[in-house]
Amino acid sequence: MPTKPTGRPVGRPPKNPVARQDGAYENVFLVVGNRRERSNDTTAKAARYLSHQELENLYEGDGFARRIIDLPADEMVRAGFELSGIDDPSDVMARIEDMCVLNRLSDAVRWADLYGGALAVLVVNDGGELTDPLNFDRVKELEAIRVYDRHQVSRARKYSDPADKRFGKTEIWLISPVDGGMPYEVHESRTLIFDGAAVPDRIRTRNDGWGNSKLQQCYSELTRMGMAYMWANALLERAQQAVHGIPGLSNLLRSKDGEELVKKRIDLVDMSRSINNTIVIDSGMGDASGETYELKSTSFTGVPDIMDRFALALSAVSGMPESLLFGRQKSGLNSGDKTGLENWYAEVAKGQKDRLLPALDRVVSIVMQSMGVYTDDYLIHFCPLSVPSEKDIAETEYKKAKARQIYLDSQVLDPSEVRKKLADEGDYPIDSVKLMGEVDTGDENGEEKNPI
Repeated sequence: MPTKPTGRPVGRPPKNPVARQDGAYENVFLVVGNRRERSNDTTAKAARYLSHQELENLYEGDGFARRIIDLPADEMVRAGFELSGIDDPSDVMARIEDMCVLNRLSDAVRWADLYGGALAVLVVNDGGELTDPLNFDRVKELEAIRVYDRHQVSRARKYSDPADKRFGKTEIWLISPVDGGMPYEVHESRTLIFDGAAVPDRIRTRNDGWGNSKLQQCYSELTRMGMAYMWANALLERAQQAVHGIPGLSNLLRSKDGEELVKKRIDLVDMSRSINNTIVIDSGMGDASGETYELKSTSFTGVPDIMDRFALALSAVSGMPESLLFGRQKSGLNSGDKTGLENWYAEVAKGQKDRLLPALDRVVSIVMQSMGVYTDDYLIHFCPLSVPSEKDIAETEYKKAKARQIYLDSQVLDPSEVRKKLADEGDYPIDSVKLMGEVDTGDENGEEKNPI
């Protein structure tokens, strides 16, 4: 077969062709754009799975980890909630407060975030056993709410009928309390499930159907943050380093009892500095062979910026604003931090709707049924997480007034329409009858009223 000058057979493709996808240039000397480039050997590896003992150690020993777990759970129930759609919700709310329902549900969210899942058992007196399905029509009393993390529960039996829409889901839970109590079984209708962080199905199967701990995704940044504070503290300890120069130190150490003499000399200098804040050393008769003693200071330039970058990374992976995670308020509370807080409140509200509301709705319905006041028309409203200050309210009112003035000046609205709008909003005591230009001359009996 004829060959080309290179010695390669004609028509045969080059050996080991390389198809480049990141550009047409490479630099062999700088190791850029070729196989020796370091980024080419970077691959994603499986993260180390944190055991429940490690998670407990983090929660107990790392203040940042504890705040990441506690704050969302506490914020969801901080402002409380209100009931509407029933004649007198006060008795129902009093019963819910007596049972500390919000605290128990907050604990369930807390342990779900820490361990990747939690289960709340509703101890309901309905005439049946714990392993029986809950009979809602015969509910007499909600006696207690018990909260367990996912490592204290397991699936004893699943729904096995393929025609059942619950096929494959847990029917009976096995509860194994860590406080030494006897294990017991409970039907799924008497439980509330709180899942952890979202994970792919394969990882969920590995976790026996549960999600992941919230600290799993934050572990690397928590480690870096903790190490950063440790190294910063080490820098503070070495902020000033004393350098004591002793002429002929090497020869002195080789002499008999030389090491002991050097130690005594150093201790004497340190002691005199501690007592008198003054150091007296040998001048060497004016020559350059005398002792020297100087303090060298360590520069902290750039350290605060690096610490802030670590803090920003931890704030990003945890989904919490820096002002809340680290308990600090930026000077002036700039718009960026305000936006972060608004996003945080929106995230908490989403957690209330997706995680807390279904469980709270279940508990409220059982309490109402036990009190004989159940109705399908009741609604649960979470109270606002952020209450505007008087200054914010005044600024809002000023902006509204400016907008109304613009409408009046451009003749989009006339004064009567603006006054009607104010009356409809209920912010001002304006007589809505007089707004329509009607004259109120008498009551329904035709008697004339006194003018206002």
